[in-house]
Amino acid sequence: MKKETKVWLEQAEDDYKNGNLLVRSKSYRGAVLFAQQSTEKILKAYILEFKDEVPKKTHRIEQLMKDAGLDLSLFNVKHIEELSKSYTWVRYPDMSQRFYSKKDITEMLLVIAKEIYIWVKKKFENN
Repeated sequence: MKKETKVWLEQAEDDYKNGNLLVRSKSYRGAVLFAQQSTEKILKAYILEFKDEVPKKTHRIEQLMKDAGLDLSLFNVKHIEELSKSYTWVRYPDMSQRFYSKKDITEMLLVIAKEIYIWVKKKFENN
């Protein structure tokens, strides 16, 4: 495994763990941010390792999945797009209160992030 890939994977794993801790403490805004970031970083690690390319400087999960050559149709694309938007929206108090203050509101984002994260992580383990 490439050194730079390993750095991205370590950060992705750290963000994934932090997101789970924040869910347990009912800090859903922070949980969504870390869920999005763990997904973004593991996809960037995948692009580095398996596509041998420098990933784009974007927070759009759907774009990174396309760049990685991964099948978007396995997931609800609208949910992925919402996860991408969350990176920006959690940073604005009016938006974060409206969309990310309760578990039932954020649950779909947390689920899609976890599904993608685990799916990509298995690809590393299988190679």
